[in-house]
Amino acid sequence: MKKLIAVALLYLVTLCAQGAVLTGGPTRGLWWNPNESGRGFNIEMQDDVMIVTSFVYAQGGAATWYISAGRYDFATSTFSATFDANSGGQCLGCAYVRPQGTANAAGPIRIVFDSSVTATLYYQGGSTRIVKQMYAYDSVLAILRGSFVLTFNRSGNVIGDWLVFRTYESGSSGPFVAGYFDGFPTTRIAVALYDASLRRYALLVQVGSYYDFYVVDMDDQRVSGLGWTYPVGGSLSGSGSPARGSRVQSPREVNAEYTAQAPANAVEAGDGDAARAAAYALAKREGPAPAELVVLSRKLESALPSTR
Repeated sequence: MKKLIAVALLYLVTLCAQGAVLTGGPTRGLWWNPNESGRGFNIEMQDDVMIVTSFVYAQGGAATWYISAGRYDFATSTFSATFDANSGGQCLGCAYVRPQGTANAAGPIRIVFDSSVTATLYYQGGSTRIVKQMYAYDSVLAILRGSFVLTFNRSGNVIGDWLVFRTYESGSSGPFVAGYFDGFPTTRIAVALYDASLRRYALLVQVGSYYDFYVVDMDDQRVSGLGWTYPVGGSLSGSGSPARGSRVQSPREVNAEYTAQAPANAVEAGDGDAARAAAYALAKREGPAPAELVVLSRKLESALPSTR
């Protein structure tokens, strides 16, 4: 029992650490406060250099924008700079005129990210909560559709999956999305769902005689969390290994490709079983996985077709 509690605590610490230090930094693109529609912030980053463009209004109501450039601190998930302004530049259809820049035109800006898609933006005299604007995904399940490459490393045993999710389904385990391992549309079936209690996504694919199981955070492009592998008929063990992934295709791309030509059954190669067996043996030394994750993995197993 003490070991199980220790494993659960390690699991929770790992997830908390992922929230504090964001692998790859926050997601890029348009951010806003949904309760303050009409203004927004575009966040871009290369290496540790972040540029934030703020689309806001002057006190008189005139639309204005600021640009802020500075360093993103990976250790604290914080960006600090100033609101800089430009004026007197080129209008649409006009000849080029070099704009005049004004440094620190509206005071300091600081953004503290608590996940890859949520943050608090501080400005002179106040603050506002901002989130990544998900304008193409209308539900927590919608973001799961598309194709994703995922991988995790268990003491040198590298496990990888290319998963394609196309359809919404529902069963005794509730609503989920269904798909397959790329190239194996009938023999390597995959399922995924959003777990509201964990506030994370869970994905499961059967690869030969093993299941690969992921519990992750997601934005519109990236996946980050924990991964496990365990034998069919066995049970989840250990605290998981750091897992990373990214979106390869959007839902519309996947549907277009599938409609154009449904993928043919590939020949099962059985490759990867040795790595999965070794990774599972190492995980078993840690003892059982946290009970809530065992339940979650069983929930996804029950969503797989009974005949595989």
